[in-house]
Amino acid sequence: MSSSLLWAVDVYGKVYSLSTTRGRLERDEDTLLELKRVTAGQRCSWGIGCDHHVYLNIDPREVPIHYREETYENQRWNPVDGFTDVLLPTDRWAWSDLTGVTAQPLHSFLLPSDSWEWEGDWYVDQVCAGGDPTETGGWEYAVDFPANFSREKKWNSCVCRRRWIRDRIYKARGSWTKIPLDHPKQPPLPLSDLSCGGWEMSDQPGRYHFLWGVSQQGQVWFRSGILPQVPEGQCWEEVEAPREVAQISAGPGDLLWAVLWDGQLLVRTGICLDSPTGSSWVVVDSPPVKEGGTIHVAVGVSVVWAITKDYKVWFRRGVNSHNPCGSGWISIGGEMMMVDVGLNDQVWGVGEDRGLYFRKGVTPSEPSGRGWIPVSAQWGHSKETVQPRSVTYGVHTENAHFPVFLHCIRFHVFCMLTSQNKYPCKWPYHLVNTWTLLQFHKRTCISKTKGSMRWWRDWKPYRWVDVGVALEQSTNVNGKRDAIFFIYFTQYDEKKYLHVFISDVTVLVPVLKENSHHAFAVYTSDNTKQRWPLILATQTEKDMADWLSLLAGCCCEARGIRGTPSRQALWSVTSKGDVMVHEPSPCLEAPAHTLPCDMMFWLQVPGHLRCVESNSLGVVWGIGYDGTAWVYSGSGSFFHLSTLNRATLHTQTDGRTVYIYENQRWNPMTGYTDKLLPTDRFPWSDDNGFTECTKSTTHPPSPQWSWVTEWAVDFAFSGGTDKEGWQYAADFPVTFHGNKSLKDFVRRRRWVRKCKITLTAPWQEVPPIPLSDITVLPCLAQSSMEQVPVWGLSDKGDVLCRLGVTPQNPGSSWLHVGTDQPFKSISIGGGHQVWAIARDRAVFYRGSVSASNPAGECWYHIPSPPKQSLRQLAVGRTSVYTVDENSNLWYRQGLTPSYPQGSAWELISNNVTKVSVGPLDQVWVIADWVPGCPSELSVPGAVCHRLGVGPMQPKGQSWDYGIGGGWEHISVRGSSTCHPGPYWIHPP
Repeated sequence: MSSSLLWAVDVYGKVYSLSTTRGRLERDEDTLLELKRVTAGQRCSWGIGCDHHVYLNIDPREVPIHYREETYENQRWNPVDGFTDVLLPTDRWAWSDLTGVTAQPLHSFLLPSDSWEWEGDWYVDQVCAGGDPTETGGWEYAVDFPANFSREKKWNSCVCRRRWIRDRIYKARGSWTKIPLDHPKQPPLPLSDLSCGGWEMSDQPGRYHFLWGVSQQGQVWFRSGILPQVPEGQCWEEVEAPREVAQISAGPGDLLWAVLWDGQLLVRTGICLDSPTGSSWVVVDSPPVKEGGTIHVAVGVSVVWAITKDYKVWFRRGVNSHNPCGSGWISIGGEMMMVDVGLNDQVWGVGEDRGLYFRKGVTPSEPSGRGWIPVSAQWGHSKETVQPRSVTYGVHTENAHFPVFLHCIRFHVFCMLTSQNKYPCKWPYHLVNTWTLLQFHKRTCISKTKGSMRWWRDWKPYRWVDVGVALEQSTNVNGKRDAIFFIYFTQYDEKKYLHVFISDVTVLVPVLKENSHHAFAVYTSDNTKQRWPLILATQTEKDMADWLSLLAGCCCEARGIRGTPSRQALWSVTSKGDVMVHEPSPCLEAPAHTLPCDMMFWLQVPGHLRCVESNSLGVVWGIGYDGTAWVYSGSGSFFHLSTLNRATLHTQTDGRTVYIYENQRWNPMTGYTDKLLPTDRFPWSDDNGFTECTKSTTHPPSPQWSWVTEWAVDFAFSGGTDKEGWQYAADFPVTFHGNKSLKDFVRRRRWVRKCKITLTAPWQEVPPIPLSDITVLPCLAQSSMEQVPVWGLSDKGDVLCRLGVTPQNPGSSWLHVGTDQPFKSISIGGGHQVWAIARDRAVFYRGSVSASNPAGECWYHIPSPPKQSLRQLAVGRTSVYTVDENSNLWYRQGLTPSYPQGSAWELISNNVTKVSVGPLDQVWVIADWVPGCPSELSVPGAVCHRLGVGPMQPKGQSWDYGIGGGWEHISVRGSSTCHPGPYWIHPP
């Protein structure tokens, strides 16, 4: 049975082939081969390697390719020596080609590439031009060059010649090999796309191939000299194009289409055997879409398919050899990353989910087909499937027919990634054991809540998709309640769904997402590991609040959570200001079988704060972004305001300051202007210049916020400003200063605007001093004390000690503790140890602090780590940790009751933005990034737990990365729940 072959390249550059006779995807034997593009013709395939070399693969089933090299040995007669290779100056070379113009000595013949090998040595052709054997060693005679030669030597024969032959064979059939470079001493031509076609233009048995390429600079190239006996071709020839080309596609006939960088389309006309490069280009309009522009085109015998920037698929009608431009576009259902046209104009595509799809129903009478079918094939002898990045259809036989192809391919759902993928499938929701779903639906359904939302699709192109949602709640025979959250969507005219078991949800949290102010993320243990939560958005703020309340209530019921946060709870705050809480279990700090961070369940508490600190006696303090101090006063069920005690609810306000930057560059004609260089930042941007932020497009963090001031120039800018608020520098992003010099070619100024949020929450305000930091004494749950020590820093850097604090009373007044400079971070630990960092980054220890002397006596200066500036510290029961400006975590060695200042700093880790140490000396941090996570998935701010911390190993051993990113603060100072056993030694 004749067969055809489909080539595919996955996201890692690995090459696979799918044959109609084998019915399985097989990976190329060369495990080191990595290709970016593949294109296939009749009997051969081409590819672009990651090393920019062009690779060729000849079908091993083809007849072996032989090539005969020949050269002529030429001699002239003279009366002294007879026939000799000493020729006249006007004669041809002693060793030459047939015409004698080119010198060809035997040693000048080299193999074109490593794909060839010699079949033997040079030998003389014993058959002369007339076809008769010669008896004179293959010599032919003539009167002179270039007269007619014959095998007979005559009296006037003054010159002679004979032909030498050497055969070589192409040995690399069935493998990918590099084609030779046009200039071996120069790097390869950097091609970005490749397309093979033209083999149906000739009726000759060998059939020629036309190979076209596009360089990274947008130039079009044609590979000349490709013949059946010379499959590698001879050299690349540039074909002039009116503008830069991004992608090209050649059909089996004389069709050639190209996509320009600006999304327009070009058609090459005049292509024929005598003129394989054609004669001229014709511009064709792209399909009519809003954003405009085409990103991919695929050409067949008489069809053209295109994909626009919104990944919609289009078919060009009326295309043929006489009208290569066609007559108009037809929109085709489905969204694809790329398509390729194969045998009999059959169409294959790679979808947005990187899955492989086949266009069903393509016939000569209906060339556009009827729909897309997802395709999956067995990989080798296993049941694993692969995920292609690009595909191309290769024709290796002349008599393969469409019915054979269709009947031999097996179609299955294509959704799983290859096992080599370090980050497996992003959809853990729909890959759950089917038996679990069946068991769920056998239960008695209590209620079903439906609605409509938008889902942030987690494959390229990332965008919002309208979906339907449903929450199904049920109960089993034991009375235990559970629920499943369904998301219904349509893809390629096929209805699909995702589902999440509510018992698997670890956090529900509002997020800031582009083009949506009412979005929230649903985390499970699986997508926490992948750093890719399920993100949904509602139409209004009320809808989001209702759904969050409903889902949170189901989560609490499934986990048996009731009431307000316990005194042992872990508190955290997101970068958006949302307050989260986790109820710890004894296994959270267990020496073995510790609860993984990604399985911790976090629940939102009403309120908006910048940081929260607590202890195990139930004292919880927080600070807003405007510096206002708050004390938690909640009671009742804390996942819905309606169940809270109204006496504990208060009106909470918070304020934030929004900054944008105006950037200008100097030029000699106009002075400073907003006409910047193409490599500069935006004229209006954020601090780093990567994001454009104008006055009109910059909005408050969410609809709950409202502006309270207008935009104004910020003169209180670090580094100083001139009288108009400008700062100057030599270039972006060099350090700016307030005074202009002759070498300053750029300048910027900061604009400021304030916004405010007002909400009802279980937080009681503690006036009147604005605070920048707060700390509460960590202690064990069984501890008792008349007053709980609480220390804070004012927004001016003054050190304050709160008097009269109890779990029921936020205290009576602040006691000012004298310092000789402002402070920026403070922490109190076991034994009333108070440590602080000044704004000049010096470290201090407060001596003689006790219950009877809550303010202590004096400050002791502690040396900082060498060449490091500290910004935040945390003190536990017997340990002290600090974080420097470079996100390094340090541990204080040598702490003893007799010498509480310690002896030296030891570096523990990097990648830390904030640290919290609990009453059991447990260490938790906010990490800046998660190691091994792709950059496109990495969001700053992940909760991490230090494992292996104990009395014999106070510094711990490793990190366990949990929920994130988007977290900004964590406090474990109330968590004194420990695992029973000898691991923790409690003080008396």
